[in-house]
Amino acid sequence: MLLFGPLVPLGSALIGARFGPDTYGLAVSCLGAGTVLGGLLALRLRPSRPLAAGAGAMVLFTALPLCVALDAGLPTLLAGRVLGGGALAFWSVMWATGVQTRSPLAVLNRVTAYEMAGSVSGIALGQILAGPALALAAPERLLLVSAGTCLAGCVALLVIPAIRTLHHAASTDSGSCQGPDGPPAPHVPTSGGALRPAGPGSRRPPAGGGRTRPGCRT
Repeated sequence: MLLFGPLVPLGSALIGARFGPDTYGLAVSCLGAGTVLGGLLALRLRPSRPLAAGAGAMVLFTALPLCVALDAGLPTLLAGRVLGGGALAFWSVMWATGVQTRSPLAVLNRVTAYEMAGSVSGIALGQILAGPALALAAPERLLLVSAGTCLAGCVALLVIPAIRTLHHAASTDSGSCQGPDGPPAPHVPTSGGALRPAGPGSRRPPAGGGRTRPGCRT
């Protein structure tokens, strides 16, 4: 709410007033370019502690509100947009990977729903309050609050041991690689709606005498 909410309404107004209305479109384009670069970097890198790496990257996102709040020149402003977009994309990939690999499958949908509901509603509420907040402080000061909120959130994430020390979940092979017991057997619904294995045992008999293919991890 305090970080992303004021960025669009206040940032667009200040950038348009200082450099002209067309400049904000250029700033958004630079933000998008940084987002693409950050996403590609996240695909390339595999940090051993993804959430810690993502939180560290998000520190760079403070450049986005700071450049506007401190009335930086146009080249610095655009560079800050690229840097901020890259930081946000890198954090988003690390966070999504952590949620997908560490949340139990039984509650993964609920965790994702709560996360999205909180994020979307928080941004919307921040944008709603950005206008009335101008009666209390100048827009530059509000953007400084956004930058401080971002920095404080990153520090809080890195202070929590469970986040700072969380490592990548062990990878598992998929596709044609099969474990010694073969793939799970199909399940069929019972009269009460529960699922049970279609045949004796919980797994199909393995192909090839239970051996895995060369190069597949068991």
